[in-house]
Amino acid sequence: MKKPTERYRITVGDGGLEIHPGKGNSLRFTAAEALMLLDILKNEEEELKRMAEQASPMSVRIRF
Repeated sequence: MKKPTERYRITVGDGGLEIHPGKGNSLRFTAAEALMLLDILKNEEEELKRMAEQASPMSVRIRF
């Protein structure tokens, strides 16, 4: 069985939000920037779900 790999690690701390990819540079956001990003993602949530479902190679859809 293949061990799952971590693609991203997201940390929230006093400095704001950091997204660490498996390799390479990390993305850093202040608290205000992270909140703006969150707002954008919430507004685009349905479209992102639709695109993810269309791109999914799985015949069974998993919902959260």
